[in-house]
Amino acid sequence: MNQAAINRVLRCYDCDPGKLLAVEKGYRNETHPIRLGDGRQLNLIVYKSELDIVRTIRNANQTSDFLAECGFPTRRTADPRILRLRSGCQERFAALYNYLSGQTIPWEAYTQKHIKLLGKTMSDMHAALRDFDASGLPDVPDVYLEIVVRMQRYFAETGVRRALAEKLRLAPPKFDACVATLQACKHLPGQQALHMDFVRSNILFGDAFGELVITGILDFEKTARGNALFDIARTLAFLLVDCKYKPPEKVRKYFLTSGYQKRGAADFQNVSIKTKAGNIDVLESLISVFLLHDFYKFLRHNPYDSLPQNTHFIRTRDLLLHHGLVVR
Repeated sequence: MNQAAINRVLRCYDCDPGKLLAVEKGYRNETHPIRLGDGRQLNLIVYKSELDIVRTIRNANQTSDFLAECGFPTRRTADPRILRLRSGCQERFAALYNYLSGQTIPWEAYTQKHIKLLGKTMSDMHAALRDFDASGLPDVPDVYLEIVVRMQRYFAETGVRRALAEKLRLAPPKFDACVATLQACKHLPGQQALHMDFVRSNILFGDAFGELVITGILDFEKTARGNALFDIARTLAFLLVDCKYKPPEKVRKYFLTSGYQKRGAADFQNVSIKTKAGNIDVLESLISVFLLHDFYKFLRHNPYDSLPQNTHFIRTRDLLLHHGLVVR
């Protein structure tokens, strides 16, 4: 959107025209930081039109606003209205938020302090979200069971199986344990609102009186209802792949033991589920689910020939080989 279009939207929000700053483009949205004439800085986020996008925005706003009221550095709606924007055949939606300072940093730059702070903040967030009414949110197990169906359909294709074998020397993934875990997780206690995208691009860091702090927790568009193990596993899956200069056991210790358990406000309780295939460690199985989804996205969006040079893909593949979900 150009400056003129932004100013038209701002007038709909009863704001004076402002100066458009550097635009940030994401998968689902565009973020337009704006400095108003009175010195205030706001974020206008423009969302692509997709299935249930208005409900997705509302769920995200309600969860984020609730946490902001609890003192967390989350986006707060500057105006409750969600605007429908039309340009020719294109339809998009807009929402206006406060501005959060800070910066994202590469996973490779995460220190022990960053990882511990990430774990503590997630734990505190989970403790606060116990009091949030999550009844209107989608259920995480159902969301990922649908994703598993899509993955199974993809890996059933003859061309995909041939390319996996010839170019990557891999057999198609196994899904039985993933499905069993997701089905069982629908009945776990402690169902609550979760972020479900608590990863590098959505965490802003800053400095307060010489101390490292998280200044922003962004993008609640994937917020859903489930056991806290889903959120923990989702973030751990990213950390284990992308913090490549730290051994996996150190990453787990910093994030889960030192951060989430010792410094945070929520209790951590892993679960073992008995299935026909044997006992399943839920946290480890959910980490595998998220790694498998990332593996699938690598294959869908990259030429197979380029993947052996992609270190993130290689680390994801190796973790899945270790967990036995992918075999040579």
